[in-house]
Amino acid sequence: MGIKDPAVVVHKKKTISALSVWIFICGLSLGFILGTLLPGYLPGIRKNSATGAFRTQYSNKDANGNFGITANETPAAETYDVEAELLKVPLGSEEQYLKWMLQNTNEEEEFLVARWQLSRDFVATGELKGDSNIAAVLRTPREKFVREANINRAYQDTWLPIGYGATITDPDVVAMMTTSLDVKPEHRVLEIGTGSGYQSAILSNLSNHVYSIEIIEPLFYETARLQKELANDYPSYRHIAKKLGDGFYGWEKYAPFDRIIVTCSIDHLPPPLIRQLADDGIMIIPLGPPGKQFIMEVKKSTDENGNIVLKRRDVYNGLSVKFIPFRDDSGEGYSN
Repeated sequence: MGIKDPAVVVHKKKTISALSVWIFICGLSLGFILGTLLPGYLPGIRKNSATGAFRTQYSNKDANGNFGITANETPAAETYDVEAELLKVPLGSEEQYLKWMLQNTNEEEEFLVARWQLSRDFVATGELKGDSNIAAVLRTPREKFVREANINRAYQDTWLPIGYGATITDPDVVAMMTTSLDVKPEHRVLEIGTGSGYQSAILSNLSNHVYSIEIIEPLFYETARLQKELANDYPSYRHIAKKLGDGFYGWEKYAPFDRIIVTCSIDHLPPPLIRQLADDGIMIIPLGPPGKQFIMEVKKSTDENGNIVLKRRDVYNGLSVKFIPFRDDSGEGYSN
C-alpha cells in the first residue's frame, strides 16, 4: 500500500541559516512600517462583495461628519434659468421638436426620434405628466448615460448595467418617479444614488438646486467626470452638487429639502431623510424587501399639535418594481 512503518522512519534535524533569519527580520520590519505609516497617506481599498465595486473606506459614517467628499459644493443657481430653457422646447409635434433640437444641440436625429417616441408612450400611460417634466425628459440624452456597449439600447424601456453592480433605471420608472416628485424651480432636491447621472440630469432641468449622493467610489467619479464633460452642451449639469458618501444619512449641510428621491431599495424610511425632508415636502422611494418593492410617494406635514404626519401613496397602485439594495459603506444592506 506504500505506507511507511513509523518504526523505520529516519528523523533529520533541520537548521536555519543566518541569511534566512536576517531576511525574515527585515521582511517583518518592513511589513510593520508599511502597515503603520501608509494608512495615513493612502485610503484603505477593499472589495465590496455585494456590488463587486472597489470603494474607499472611511471611518466616519456620521451625517454631521460629512462622510466622503464633494465634487461640486455649491451650484451656481443664478446663472441658469431652468424655466426659460424648458419653455424653449417645442412639445406640439415630433417635427417641431426635431427641428429645434437639431438646430440647438449636437445630438443625433436617430436618438432624438427614439426619445420623442418613448416619451409619447409614457404620456399615453400617464407615467409622464406636466409640460415641464416632459420637456426635462426630452432635453436629457439618455444615450450619453448608458455604457457604450448598450448605446443602441438607450431608448428601450428597460434597465441597463452600468458597472459596479449598479444599473440605469428603466426610463418609464424614471418618468414616473420624476412626475411624482413634482419638482418646481425653487425646490431644493436631494437624490440618493447618483448612479449613471441620468436622473439628476433630468432634475437639473427642473431646478437649479439639485444635490446628489453616490456611495460607489469609481461610479461617483465616472459620473462626476461625465457630467462635467457634458456641461458645455448642457449647462444645467453645472448646478448638480455631488457627494461621495452614505445616502442613508442624507446631506445635513443643505437640509431641509423640498424633494427627496431615492433610487435604491430599502424596507423602511430612513429617519435622517425624514428629518431632512421639509414640511409639505415629498419623498419618492422604493420600499419593500429585496427582490420586490413598491414606489412610494411620502408626503410630510405637521398637525395642529406639532406632530409629524407622513402620508404614503403607491404611485403604481400595486405594481411592484425591483431596485438594487440600499447599502452602507461596508456593503451591508439597510433592509432587514
